[in-house]
Amino acid sequence: MKKKILFITATRSDFGKLKSLIKITKKSNKFFVYIIVTGMHMISKFGNTHQEIDKFFKSNIIKFKNQKFGDNLETVLTNTTEKFSKIVKKIKPDLILIHGDRIESLACALVGSLNHILTAHIEGGEVSGNIDDTIRHAVTKLSHVHFVGNNKAKKRVLNMGEKRNSVFTIGSPDMDILLSRKLPSIKSVKKKYGIKFKNYAILLWHPVTSKVHRLKKDTNKLVNFVKEYNKNFVVIYSNNDPGTEIIIDSYKKLLKTDKNKIFRSIRFENFISLLKNSKFIIGNSSSGIYEAPIFAVPTINIGDRQHKRLNSRAIKNLEIESLNKYNVDKFLNSYRQIKKKYFGSGNTDQKFLREINKSAFWKISTQKYFSDIL
Repeated sequence: MKKKILFITATRSDFGKLKSLIKITKKSNKFFVYIIVTGMHMISKFGNTHQEIDKFFKSNIIKFKNQKFGDNLETVLTNTTEKFSKIVKKIKPDLILIHGDRIESLACALVGSLNHILTAHIEGGEVSGNIDDTIRHAVTKLSHVHFVGNNKAKKRVLNMGEKRNSVFTIGSPDMDILLSRKLPSIKSVKKKYGIKFKNYAILLWHPVTSKVHRLKKDTNKLVNFVKEYNKNFVVIYSNNDPGTEIIIDSYKKLLKTDKNKIFRSIRFENFISLLKNSKFIIGNSSSGIYEAPIFAVPTINIGDRQHKRLNSRAIKNLEIESLNKYNVDKFLNSYRQIKKKYFGSGNTDQKFLREINKSAFWKISTQKYFSDIL
């Protein structure tokens, strides 16, 4: 009998990471795959990206709206837990697959754990240095299986008391797309999104939920820098964490010039093509830490949202107070191309499928015990 697997996606980012795993699992004749779509996918303010998922996967897509724009995280957690619980009780899955550190991930992991359903967490063991860490590590403790990006992440998961036979190092799933030869051409991407300038940088800036009180001030400083820097920028809306509306409102100042193009959302493959061909990326997105170094694209990382993640010579960390033309140009002018792969070399989907095809995988217990490191 085919095993029932539920994949959960709540953001454009996690869908980009899950896509290759969903594809290869759907192709297998051993599994029956469902895709649960919620979160910012369902909010028009962010471009109704659930429609993008429909284009890739035609069947077994279950959608539900878990929030209104601006809802607090506690409300989102409650709504997601309640609605996902009903789906689980109806479908009775054999495996729940969750990615990352979003509030929806926490809710779904909680449902899986309380119902003793095998629950797998993708890219646990990472650190960023903000509230995301708390959520990510909580998801790890609620999950029974862990697909991690590298050996450092594996060590952290083991340090949290997880059993060694439940942790699998497969790399980051988005590497399958980043290293693909099938990325859309930059010419086609620019045409699709109406980007007419040749050279550009990317601005991707998210709220830090523990510092919302200073978000307006910090965002205005960043926006003023972009205006004064007088270069072309592709600007993409942030995620839907509390404070997003402050960022969106501040971006209105950038519409007064033809040097900036602002988008609610960009399909992951198209974004990667834009990133690969950009002069640099600025903001506080993990894209500047994970993806940009693969293409030797320099990153100006602002503030402490990512300050605990890996570092390299391709990344310049700046506090918002130090953001100015002199510091940015000094880094960019001295930068020498360095390509780095910190999260595997692709084929993550194959590694994932190999593990879930093993009979031993399905024998992993849903009764958890803390495993001490002696």
